[in-house]
Amino acid sequence: MDPRRYGAPADTGDLEGFLFPATYELKAGAPAAQLVDDQVVAFRERFTSDDARRARALRVTPYQLLTVASMIEREAKTPADRPKIAAVIYNRLRDGVPLGIDATIYYAVEQQKGIATYTGELTRSQLRIASPYNTRTHKGLPPTPIANPGAESIEAAAHPAHVPYLYYVAGADGCGESVFSRTAAEFEKNAAAYAAAVKRNGGKPPVCKKK
Repeated sequence: MDPRRYGAPADTGDLEGFLFPATYELKAGAPAAQLVDDQVVAFRERFTSDDARRARALRVTPYQLLTVASMIEREAKTPADRPKIAAVIYNRLRDGVPLGIDATIYYAVEQQKGIATYTGELTRSQLRIASPYNTRTHKGLPPTPIANPGAESIEAAAHPAHVPYLYYVAGADGCGESVFSRTAAEFEKNAAAYAAAVKRNGGKPPVCKKK
């Protein structure tokens, strides 16, 4: 696997984004390299020439499309949100405004702390972390994927929804769906509703009450 074949920078040092997430059967004692090989083969089977063509149509490289897919993988909580989150990313890239994707900041924190997954709430200082992965302070895409996206996220990145949204925030009902908006005023209203729901729940994320 040479990431440069997909448009990655020449100094790309790892396979983040190319290790397809799935269930793999290995014999006891098999080396980690075997799992990596299986994941790379699965990625090649699922990231096709059609995806590469879609990347060009969207004016990004295949590697950048994979980076978009990785953000969707970490941000989306429901399948229906995936193509809409993709649309928000591409719309903000088109408008030249920072993406503001908190998942990229979590990735920066994980790099800084040297851990695989950070699950705490982001602090004000972390939101200002000096990292090229901080998409609040840096315009454009992060330099590499921030996760290994599955088929649904790759599909969403290749075929974003045709919607004008520029913002989204978790829904106040706590059921996983995001609430999307076109203007900053709408976003602030939706964000305030979510914050109020957290406050009502003792500072914890709201719990879904749908049956």
